[in-house]
Amino acid sequence: MLKALGASASLLSTPVFSLPASGNIFLSAANIDGANHARLFNEAGRLLGDIKLPGRGHGGAFNTTNKHGVLFARRPGNFAIVFAPKGQVLHTLTTPPERHFYGHGIFSQDGRLLFTTENDYENTRGIIGIWDVRDQYTRIGEFNSAGVGPHDISLMPDKRTLVVANGGIETHPDTGRRKLNIPDMEPTLALIDSMDGKLIASHSLPKNLNKLSIRHLAVNQAGTIGAALQYQGPSEDLLPLVFTLNNGRLKLLSARKSVQQAMKNYCGSIAMDRSGTLMAVSSPRGNLVTFWLCATGELITTLDVQDVCGLAATSKPFVFVLSGGTGERLIYNAKSKLTMRLPSPSHAQWDNHIQSTTNF
Repeated sequence: MLKALGASASLLSTPVFSLPASGNIFLSAANIDGANHARLFNEAGRLLGDIKLPGRGHGGAFNTTNKHGVLFARRPGNFAIVFAPKGQVLHTLTTPPERHFYGHGIFSQDGRLLFTTENDYENTRGIIGIWDVRDQYTRIGEFNSAGVGPHDISLMPDKRTLVVANGGIETHPDTGRRKLNIPDMEPTLALIDSMDGKLIASHSLPKNLNKLSIRHLAVNQAGTIGAALQYQGPSEDLLPLVFTLNNGRLKLLSARKSVQQAMKNYCGSIAMDRSGTLMAVSSPRGNLVTFWLCATGELITTLDVQDVCGLAATSKPFVFVLSGGTGERLIYNAKSKLTMRLPSPSHAQWDNHIQSTTNF
């Protein structure tokens, strides 16, 4: 492990248990005692803010310029809640007619715009909605996501290019969460200019892998993109469930057979550590987290956690916070393999994702 990561001064010199309460701030949706919430907490697990939601939440985003956060409804929901650092609700966003949120969004680097992944379900196309933060989050436009079923969205290090995970799955709210086009899926990873909506590049998997839905993204400071996939084919198939894109080169990552089987053809979330060296991928159906080197795609280690899905980087290299539907929250050091359990409220079920920020 040390050899793979490199013995440098950037390696952790103190155990995971010394993580400061003043480190990163985290946001996650949760079901608490049967009600839907979004919660803010620190690296010690202390609750910093609580936001009641009108329905089940999914992903979130932070605007560090004006200290706003947002939590999006789970597909096919229509609400997004904008809040202040202590959880005070500032705005409630609602999608236009014939649109719904896909559960994720990202703020522009200057904090002036919010970009949201959406479904134009009557025209079977993905949309990126544009909201003006300075004008009370007025919706001011939209552009094509260059694919169907856009789910996650991130900002590249140039602070201008958006990367969009077009899952390729057609849905319609009249049929709930039913997937309507599995045989003809065309997932893509799109790079889009956030200034004018123009497509910069589109990357596809080989045609024989068209049932691998591209779902969640992580991007490091060097511009390496990590993607977590969900397979829509037979359960007995064993296919790569993670890829990286670096300088236009797409690389599918595979683990040994036992790990691939344990991932159950489903990745729920992905995150890169603070150093941009290590990538964590959760597989909640397999109760497993896998850890990969961003540069080479090598699988470094795995961790068994019941119903684990949420992942985010902490303020320390190689250290992540993890959460799951059992109510458990963990801090895990993928270098030392030390684990610390954070206190959790009773009857809590953490939802799919954790959003992390250093300044909120």
